Amino acid sequence: MTFLVARHLAPLVMAGVCLAADTGDGLAAEPVRSAYETESAMIHNFTKFIEWPQSALGAPGAPVFVGVRGDDLLLPVLAAALRDKTIYGHPIVVRRFDADSELKSCAVLVVGIANHRELRRIMQSIGRAPVLTVGERAQFTQSGGVIALIREGTRIRFEINPDAADRAHLTVSSKLLRLAKVWREADVSPRF
Repeated sequence: MTFLVARHLAPLVMAGVCLAADTGDGLAAEPVRSAYETESAMIHNFTKFIEWPQSALGAPGAPVFVGVRGDDLLLPVLAAALRDKTIYGHPIVVRRFDADSELKSCAVLVVGIANHRELRRIMQSIGRAPVLTVGERAQFTQSGGVIALIREGTRIRFEINPDAADRAHLTVSSKLLRLAKVWREADVSPRF
């Protein structure tokens, strides 16, 4: 069991290493693509340490949606990275979600929105639905999201809001919490 946990946690730990080597060709797309590849791997690995309510993922073998909202550059990279992957035996379908009314159908929603008003609307649309929300902004967890991916130079770290996970009826493994910066709402109301 310890080996399996270490095998799944290793990519999360390695996400803190350099995202892309400088090739000297002056192309900026490769570091961005590498960052998206790292984020994609992290997102898949997060799902191994999150438990959804039993009925949330649907019938055994039914596909689950990993939705993307607001980051068109991530979509193809995430789709390629998650091709042939599963979440607890459910095949993953990656797609863009534009309508707020559809967001509750996601198992995972990756939000690349910086606009606080739009972020507030998205979070209100999801409400208490069992959706693992992952944002690409530092203040995402303070805005009610579950996991924030935070780029710091060539590194990506992540922050978890366990209170948001509780509201979404998601259980976050203590192993994942130990690797993350934890942000609790305690005495602070979410900032939108």
